[in-house]
Amino acid sequence: MEHVRPGAALGPEVNGRALRLVLAWGALALPMSLSGHNGEVLVARLTLRADGSCAMRVTADLDANYLIRDQARMTEAMADLFLLSTDSGTAPFAREAGEPAFTVSTKLETDSPFQHTPEELAKTYRLQNAEWEWTPADRNFVIRMPEASPHTVLLWMLDERKPGEKARWTMMVAGDESPLISAHEATAGTDRRNGWTYAALTLVTLLGGWLAVRRLAGRSAR
Repeated sequence: MEHVRPGAALGPEVNGRALRLVLAWGALALPMSLSGHNGEVLVARLTLRADGSCAMRVTADLDANYLIRDQARMTEAMADLFLLSTDSGTAPFAREAGEPAFTVSTKLETDSPFQHTPEELAKTYRLQNAEWEWTPADRNFVIRMPEASPHTVLLWMLDERKPGEKARWTMMVAGDESPLISAHEATAGTDRRNGWTYAALTLVTLLGGWLAVRRLAGRSAR
């Protein structure tokens, strides 16, 4: 089995072979060659949710990406876009995250690391999205690109427990891997059903105690 190589938490470093740069955290935007809307790059947004689950959204510009021109090619590309590595080994991303849902949109994301101009944000695009939602079996994992992948991916991460934090990102091409990613631990406090269960048990306990006191009081009166 192939194990996860040690790495830092996902940060601003760019580990793509085409971009051997190390950026100070939050000090620089994307390189000028990737500033603005670069339609040939797939944009992958990973969201770490507070309840321990994750969401991945990959967006392709059908008019600018010469490898993906329609949903059929998008579906084909997403089938083997990523690999996922944990201490248990490496497997296709879809084996862990399942099949994606496909949606369309026409506007660029305003909070991505790309430095979009007002003109770009105002334009209408043909954007195809693939979206996954899953709860990782292993909290710590690495996202990898297959050795023969023809795609370039900008992977960036949002953390629901750290609102307002600057996006952390990495550029990936064939054979690259992300820094180590750690999903949040699932907690009972994030499950509303657990809250209702606790409230019901508390109510039953209080009611039982009240009835016991009533019975004792009745016996004493006799």
